[in-house]
This record gives sequence, C-alpha cells and structure tokens, in this order.
Amino acid sequence: MRYFAISTGLQISALLSAAVLACWLCFTTVSVAFHGAALAEKDQEVDEMQREAERIVAEARANEVSARAFVESQMQTFDETAVEFEVRHERLRRLLDFVERISGDEIMPSPTGTDGSVLMAATPADPAPREARDIPVSVAALSDSPEDQITFLMSEQDVALARAENATEAQLENLRAILRLTDLDIEEVVASERDSDEQGGPFLPISESSFAPGIELDGQFEGRINRIAARLLEVNELEEFAAQGPFGPPISVPHRRTSGFGLRRDPFNGRPTQHRGLDYGAYRRAPIVATGPGEVIYAGWRGGYGRTVEIDHGYGFVTRYAHLHEIAVRRGDVVERGQQIGGMGSTGRSTATHLHYEIWYNGSAIDPDRLLRAGRYVQ
Repeated sequence: MRYFAISTGLQISALLSAAVLACWLCFTTVSVAFHGAALAEKDQEVDEMQREAERIVAEARANEVSARAFVESQMQTFDETAVEFEVRHERLRRLLDFVERISGDEIMPSPTGTDGSVLMAATPADPAPREARDIPVSVAALSDSPEDQITFLMSEQDVALARAENATEAQLENLRAILRLTDLDIEEVVASERDSDEQGGPFLPISESSFAPGIELDGQFEGRINRIAARLLEVNELEEFAAQGPFGPPISVPHRRTSGFGLRRDPFNGRPTQHRGLDYGAYRRAPIVATGPGEVIYAGWRGGYGRTVEIDHGYGFVTRYAHLHEIAVRRGDVVERGQQIGGMGSTGRSTATHLHYEIWYNGSAIDPDRLLRAGRYVQ
C-alpha cells in the first residue's frame, strides 16, 4: 500500500480552489439565468415594438386610403357643383336670350300712378334713369376657395332669378290689369291669334341643357326657369295684343262725343234703335285716324254709313269709320295706329258732320269704350 501525505497547505489550497470553482459556477449559473430573462424581455419588447410599428403602418395606409377617397369625393362634388353651375348659367343665358328675342328690352316692374292708375312698363325713353342693382359683397366673394366662389355665384344666380321672376310677374299683372278694362276674355283673345299662326317643330323645353343633358338641377330652380319662361310668353302675347289692338282714339284733334253705344232714339224717325258705335263731333274734314295697326279691308261707300273705311286688326277685331267726307286709303293698305285714313264728313244717313265709330269682335259689335278705357294706359 502506498500512502500520499497531503499537507495542510495543499488541503487549504484545494479547498480554496474548490470554493472558488463553486462560486464561479454559481455566478455563471446566476448570470446566465438573469441574462436569459433579460434577453427574453428584450425580445418581447422588440416584438411589441414591431407589432406597434405594423399597427401604425396599417393605420397610416388606412388613413391614406381614406384621405384619397375623401379627396376624390370632394373633387367629384366640386366637379358636379361646377357642372351644375355651368348648366344653371347656360339656362339663365338662354332665358335672357329668350327675353331679348321676344321683347328686346330689360324686364322691369311696371310703375303705378299717384292716383292708383296702372301704367305701362318703363321704357328706355323714360326721363327717370333706372338705377343699377347693387352687387352684394360677401366673405365667399373674397375667398380664394373655388368651392366658395361657385357657391357665391350660384347664390347670385338665385338672386337674379328671383328678381327676374318678381319683375316678370309684376309686368304680367300690370298688363292683365290694363286689359281687364276691356271686359274681354283676354286669354281667349290671344289664344285665337296664337292658334291661327303657322308654326311647328320638335318640343325642346327651355330647361333642357345642351351642355350637360344628363344633369338634373334643383326642382325649385327648374320650376323658376319654366315659370318665368311661361310668364314671359304670356307677357309677350299681351304686349303684342296691346300693340296691335284698336286702343287709340279715332280722331287726332280735339272733339266731343255726341252719341253713345246702345239703345237710343233714332234722329230721323224718333223710334228706339240700337246704336252699334260711338258718334264724335268736330269740324268738317277733321283728321280721322286708325285706332290700331291693321289692314284696310274696305274703303268706299256703304249704304247708310256713307263713305266708310274698315280695318282688320287681327285677334278678331275690325273697326269701322263712317260718314267720312273723303277717304285717304285703299283696300289692302297696311296702316299704323294714328295714321290718317280720311276726313270727317256727313255722308250717308247723317244729320250733321260727325264720325260714327264701331268696333266689331268676332262678328259682333262691342262698345268701343271698353277698349278706349284700356287705351288710355297703352303707350
């Protein structure tokens, strides 16, 4: 047997080495354990940061898509608004062209006299100048935004349309009030002339746009356009009748009325008789004038009427001027209101120098006073 003697110093060295090794193993074990936990924690933080980054990117992409959709929607809305504005502008222009074509003048409301009498619409020859409408200034008018500009211009269109509508309605009511003095069915009178015109062609409503036929505008705007156009047509018809009808006086010099319309005593036999016209007295050869434009359909001797002139004014109206001393027109002549057609006399069945004046409407004699009343307000 062999024996090894281990000294105390060696034993102490061995124990110290073992202790150091044990401490190192414990330290490394603890270090590895803590470092792994830290690494796992770091990995978890990295994963969370990656997920947050992905979420932010996804939100950014979603916001980008939403922003693009919003911009496209705004652009589409702006384009539609711009097209609607252009269509409205085109229809307003067509309406104004229509006004110029049928009237040749600006639409203005008709004034009323101080005594309540109704007057004809003002004309460019009026002594009182018309004042231009003040253009309102708004924030939108000063804005650089195209949307605000278009919105402002569309509101201006509505204002102009409302003014045109009010002015047209006022002018129409003015004409109706004047022509109601005739006690005639004015709609029937103008319809008779309208039906006699030779017209034709396809129906193209004024509200239909050639610029963008698929665009549908606001119903109120369309209704205004159509309503104003209809009123303008009616105004034009009434103005044509006022210009064409026998509304003027038949004598161009001072005169007096000597007999009225209706039942009277016959100046020759004293019996009751129906007087179909008005008698006016003045001097011999006093100028007798046409009471409205028209065509002479008779000029010559007509029984008890003596020398007579008859004028067709259209609309079913014929005027007769009797007992003339001389005749200044011939059958087929076209005369204007106020044009001399003869001189006052006493030919035919007459007691003295005078004019017998008749108005016939659709074959029946009517009281000339009915048109003379309205004629006081017809320029």
